[in-house]
Amino acid sequence: MEKIDIVLASGSPRRKELMEREGVEFTVRVSEVDESLEPDLLRQPEEAAKKLAERKARAVLEEMLNEAYVGTAMVVGADTMVVADGVIYGKPGDEADARRILGELSGRAHQVITGVSVWLAGAPANEEDISIAFRSFAETSHVFFKELDEELIDRYIATGEPMDKAGAYGVQGKGGEMLVERVAGDFDNVVGLPVKRLIAEFQEFFEAAK
Repeated sequence: MEKIDIVLASGSPRRKELMEREGVEFTVRVSEVDESLEPDLLRQPEEAAKKLAERKARAVLEEMLNEAYVGTAMVVGADTMVVADGVIYGKPGDEADARRILGELSGRAHQVITGVSVWLAGAPANEEDISIAFRSFAETSHVFFKELDEELIDRYIATGEPMDKAGAYGVQGKGGEMLVERVAGDFDNVVGLPVKRLIAEFQEFFEAAK
């Protein structure tokens, strides 16, 4: 198999760190996409996470091809969402929203679902012969929160950590120490990317990127 260019379609420093930890050679490229979800997808969190991951990866791949990319590329998109009793919790809009989310997750178990979408493209110099395929999957982990009082929630929000994270917390940072009782399942998935499963399912392509 010829050499593959791996592209991470995410600006998340946490996903970047997970890929680097596994020794993957890749570049980062981000494209703005519509992250709104249709009502039927809001009732299917795993499908919703996969759909958003697909949008992110596809948008980056389309930009590359529009710039006359030549070669073989594997574009990885991901979207992580927090779900409790069927309700999807995204990134908080402001501190008041973060306070609401953390209050609702207090003392409960919730699921963290990461949708991953991998797009493969072969783009030879002859543009007519471009081939594209993609496959997506979702990984679910379970997170159990401690009972959180208002003072603890306020102290955590004051760290600034919740504002760019689904569910208003980061398990790999202060959130893991202050809020989380335990995690069942893939910890990396809660961070934002089930990187070991990703590499296992697409091993031949990761090998070809070395």
